[in-house]
Amino acid sequence: MKLSGGVLAHSLRFFRMFLAALFLAGTAQAQQHVVSSGETLDILVFRVPELTRQAVVDVDGGIAFPPLGQIHVAGQTTDQIAQLIQERLTGLEIMLEAQVTVGLAAVRPVVIGGDVAQPGAIAYERGMTVRRAIAMAGGLGALRPSVGAAAGLQAEAQAATAELVARHATLARARAELADLPELSPEDLPYLAEADRASVLALANSLLSAARAESEAQKNFLARDLEIIDDRIERLQSQREYQKNLVDQQTEEASRYSDMQSRGLTPQTRVSEEYRTLNQLQSNLAETDASIADVERQRASARHELDRHDARRAAALEAEVQATLTEIATTEARLNGATAQLAQLGMVGSEAVTVTLYRTEDGQETPIPATESTLLQPGDLIEVKMPASFFGAPAPAAPAPAAPAPAALTASSDLDDQTARRTQQRATK
Repeated sequence: MKLSGGVLAHSLRFFRMFLAALFLAGTAQAQQHVVSSGETLDILVFRVPELTRQAVVDVDGGIAFPPLGQIHVAGQTTDQIAQLIQERLTGLEIMLEAQVTVGLAAVRPVVIGGDVAQPGAIAYERGMTVRRAIAMAGGLGALRPSVGAAAGLQAEAQAATAELVARHATLARARAELADLPELSPEDLPYLAEADRASVLALANSLLSAARAESEAQKNFLARDLEIIDDRIERLQSQREYQKNLVDQQTEEASRYSDMQSRGLTPQTRVSEEYRTLNQLQSNLAETDASIADVERQRASARHELDRHDARRAAALEAEVQATLTEIATTEARLNGATAQLAQLGMVGSEAVTVTLYRTEDGQETPIPATESTLLQPGDLIEVKMPASFFGAPAPAAPAPAAPAPAALTASSDLDDQTARRTQQRATK
């Protein structure tokens, strides 16, 4: 029997659909998948191509299949649906020997949300696990850094930790100077681990002793300078007294020669010579008076420097405390940023990712605890939640008793100190 081209093409198309339906039916049977709304069925009636079609399960759980009309299929497997259609076709005597195959053309997607890079719907695949769904959603965390940055982040965190130790030692030393404490005690450095405290305390006390010695040296220098100036003023005043006596004597001598010249007892030249000597002595006396005034100004300046030394030192220490607090806050921000990125790389914190499945059964959405190896079903909703340590946040801890604070400690620095203590404890673990 010779077939026309149109009939042959139709027969080949029918055969391909038949094989596809058989494959889909086998897959569905292996999984025992229950059909739900929104899925698409491939319905194949053997040797009746006009009844072969795709049907979408509507919101009421039914499909339209002429000549049977609306058929409710939700909650049944594909084998059960095929059997149902076959029985109705036979019962209505439409086809006495109907052979029907039903397969799944499309199933409900899996929906993933939470701490993933690209939340949304994902096409379901047989054997899909939570791990595969997370990978298809772009992985954990939209801002996850590359693994190659781990070395740099670790170096940054270590450098920031070392800087924090140095900054806190500087802060404690400056506050001890302000409070005029003889030395620091371990209680002044509560932010440091026990292993680091002894060496840092020794260095801080050494710097405190050196700063106090330098301050005393500056005061001694100013006091010695003031003594030198006082001694010079005393010598200048003695010289002035001597010069004033000379001027007084020369004034009397010039007056005597002037009287003698008026009586013709001495020439005018001698009188002129005496007055020239008087003028020179008066000029010397004026220079000495100017030197005394200049040195007295120097003494006033030296006295002012000596009197203001402690106040200026206190002001400089206050400025150092404020600058150090700012540096501590900046360094803590650097450390927290590096720690958060390391946490995203899985290098900080030990808490696991929390995965919850929401699966609809009998019309009710039920939460199911899951792991990354859990097998998924069509229509599952996956909620992924990262632990706080993933983002670099410290685990909640009971507040430690506050240590007595120096007078210069402000409320903002108290908060800074508590944050620094927690950061240092994390860094030294």
